[in-house]
Amino acid sequence: RLADGSIEPPFLVGMACGACHIAFNPIKPPADPANPKWENLLGAIGNQYARFSEIMGSGMPSNSLEWQVFAHARPGTTDTSAVPTDQVNNPGTMNALINIKQRPVFADEEIVKWRKVKSCNANEPETSCWCEPGRDNKCWRHGLQKETVHHILKGGGDSTGAHEAVQRVYINIGSCSEECWVNHLTDLRVIDPTQRNFGQTPFDIGQCRRDCANFRAVEDRLPDIVNFLLSSNAEANDLVEARRLQRQMKNSKAKYDHDDLVDDLNKEFGDNAVERGRVVYLQNCARCHSSTAGDNPPANHDFYETDPVTGQRKDFLGNDKPTIVSEVGTYTCRALHSNHMEGHIWQGYGSETYRAKPADDGIRETNGGGRGYYRNISLVNAWAHAPFMHNNAIGPELCGQPGNKRNDFYSSPYVDSNGDPLSNPPACWPYDPSVEGRFKLYKASMKSLLNPRERIPKVTKLNETVPIDIGPKIWDGNDEKKLFGLKLKIPKGRDVAMMGNFQHKSFIVDMVRTKTKPKELRTQLNQQLGEAKAGEVFSALEQVAKETIEEPNNFFIAVRKRLPVLLDAYSSCNASIENAGHRFGEDLSSKDKDALTAFLATL
Repeated sequence: RLADGSIEPPFLVGMACGACHIAFNPIKPPADPANPKWENLLGAIGNQYARFSEIMGSGMPSNSLEWQVFAHARPGTTDTSAVPTDQVNNPGTMNALINIKQRPVFADEEIVKWRKVKSCNANEPETSCWCEPGRDNKCWRHGLQKETVHHILKGGGDSTGAHEAVQRVYINIGSCSEECWVNHLTDLRVIDPTQRNFGQTPFDIGQCRRDCANFRAVEDRLPDIVNFLLSSNAEANDLVEARRLQRQMKNSKAKYDHDDLVDDLNKEFGDNAVERGRVVYLQNCARCHSSTAGDNPPANHDFYETDPVTGQRKDFLGNDKPTIVSEVGTYTCRALHSNHMEGHIWQGYGSETYRAKPADDGIRETNGGGRGYYRNISLVNAWAHAPFMHNNAIGPELCGQPGNKRNDFYSSPYVDSNGDPLSNPPACWPYDPSVEGRFKLYKASMKSLLNPRERIPKVTKLNETVPIDIGPKIWDGNDEKKLFGLKLKIPKGRDVAMMGNFQHKSFIVDMVRTKTKPKELRTQLNQQLGEAKAGEVFSALEQVAKETIEEPNNFFIAVRKRLPVLLDAYSSCNASIENAGHRFGEDLSSKDKDALTAFLATL
C-alpha cells in the first residue's frame, strides 16, 4: 500500500496502462459490448473505440479552447503529449501490441542512459552513479554505450530500450509528477524566454529515481510488465481463428482452417485472389511492411512461416524503420512531435542515433533532431484494426451513436475542396467490435487506403465559437471580475490544429525583436523561410508591434488582420488534411487491389 486507505482526503489517484490498451478481443467479441465478459477482453490490444480526449476535456465547457482542441480526436486516439506539451496537435492511436517477440531490434544504437551496476566508486557523484540506500547490489551508472534496442512510438522516439519505454509511460500518465516532472513542463502563459518554464527542460531520470519511491517501485516491476507484453495476451488474433470460433459457438465440432478462409476470400475477391495478393504485397508493400523479406525478397517468400520457439509468425509485417514523412505523405503533425529532442522533456528516453537523423527537406516545417519521420507499423491482424494510419483517419469515421444525444461527441470532419464543412457528409459508422463488423470496416478502410483520389478530405473543425477573455481579473470573494481587456472570439469552423499548433511564444518574442534586434531577426527569418517569405513575415510582425504600441487593446485585432501569414510562419505543423497521403498502391488495378485486400486478411 502506498497510502493509508483509512485517511481521505488526500486520495492517491492514478491511471494504468490498461485504460488505453485493454479492449475487446477480436476473435471473442462480446455479445453485448456494454457488458463484456473477461474472455471478451485482451490486455494489450489497444482500445480503438475509446474517446479519451473527451475524458480529458470532461467538465470543461464545450466552447472552451481546451475542450475544442482536445475533444475532437478520433476514437482510439489520444494526444499523449497533451500535458508535456510541445504545441504540436498530434493525436495518435493506442497501438495494438501484437507478436512483440518477433518485433525487429536495432543494433549499435548510441544511447546515453542509466544502467544497473553492483556498486559505485566512492568518489563518483550521485549524478553519475547512485545506489539505493539499504539495498544491496542496486546501483545505477550513467553513461554512453552502444546497445540493441527497439524503436517505439510513432516516429521511433522511445529508443533507449523496452524497459525505459514502459517506465516513461508511467511518468507520462502521472507517476512522480510533483517530485520529478511538473517543473520540466512548459507554462503556456510564460512568454518571457528568460523566465522559468518558458520551454521544456529534460526530465532527469537520475533525480527522479533518487527522490521518488514510486519510480523505483515501478522500475523493480518493469521485467514483469515486459513479460506480460511478450505473453499470449499480445499474440496474433487471426481472422481464420475468429471465424472458426464463430462456427463452433453454433456447432462445437465445426472446423474452419486456413484453406477454408482462402476459399471464402477467393469467392469474395476473385479467383486465386489470395495468392495474387501475396505477389502484389511482396512487390509493393514488403519493402516497409515486412521484417523478414529483405530488400530483394525471393518470389517464394513465405509470410506464414512460424518461429519454432515462439509459435508466432516470423514476419512482424513491419520493419520498424523510420521513413521520412514526405515519402509517406500522411498527415505531418505527429512526425513533428518534439518531446524526445535534445533539451526537451523526454531527452533521456531518446537515443543519440534517433536524434542524429537528418531533417526531411521535403516539408516546409522546421524538423530534424529526431523529427520528420514515421515508423511504419506492423500489419499483423490489420483486418481487426481499421481505420488506418497513425490517426485512424483513413477509412470511415467511427462514432458511438448513444441514445442520450448529450453524450454524442461526434462532429463530422469531412470538407469540400475549399476546406468548408460538407452540408451532407457521409454518416459515421457505429462501433461494431463483432468479427464481421471489424471485417466490413477493414474492407472499407482498405478501399480508402488504395484509392486516395476518391477520399473526401477530412479536417477537424471547431464546432462552436470559442471566446477568450484577455486582460487581468480580480476575485471579490464571490465572483471573478475582469478589470479591462478584450474578448477574442475564434469563430466556429476554424481548423482545430491551427489553434493547437500555433507557436505563440516564438511569435511574441520575434515581435519584440523587431524593435530590439531587427537585423538579427531578419537574418534568422531569411535562413528559415527564404528572403521573399521572410520579408512578408517581418513586415507583419512590425505592423503588429506598431499597432500594439499605439493601442494595446488592439493587439488581437492587429494579429487577426495578418493571421494567414503569421500562422504559416509560426505553426509547428501546417498540415490540414488528416486523411491525405500514403499513396502507395493507388496505381494498381482494381483486381490487384482486391487481391491485396484478400491476402492481408489472412495475416
